[in-house]
Amino acid sequence: MKFVALENGDPMEIEVQRHGSGYRVRLDDRWLEVDLVNAGRFVRSVRLEDGTQVSLVHHREGAMHHVTLGGATFNVEIIDPLSLKRRRVEDEMGSGGVVKALMPGRVVRVLVAKGDAVRKGAGLLILEAMKMENEIQAPVDGTVEELFVDAGQTVESGGDLVRIG
Repeated sequence: MKFVALENGDPMEIEVQRHGSGYRVRLDDRWLEVDLVNAGRFVRSVRLEDGTQVSLVHHREGAMHHVTLGGATFNVEIIDPLSLKRRRVEDEMGSGGVVKALMPGRVVRVLVAKGDAVRKGAGLLILEAMKMENEIQAPVDGTVEELFVDAGQTVESGGDLVRIG
């Protein structure tokens, strides 16, 4: 599984793979092999590939993870990479702009028409990608100024979908 961890707004790519009885974990460009053993509700014992063993205390509140590892405490937000990309797009759009496809797919259904007023989070269209239907939502409040796609049309990653003004 791939994730992005944000600590104080700084992103770090994380990938976790099962490996025998433990895990292979990639932190940015560095791979570690670790074994985890539950030692309580929030406590785990972590053994690294060099034999070092440390305690890990983990508590989760939504996407926020509070982790204490070997005496150091980290407050980290774990998000999926697509969600991070969506946040960047929302930040770039400000009060309006073009909503783009974050992945290639096929437009299943268009939920708005030119001239419709939309609120942030309102569904604009349904995009089928990787055998899943994804509702593409308005990243800002505004008015639909232009539709660049129709139902049944395929789009590439980065393709224009809707202009909101």
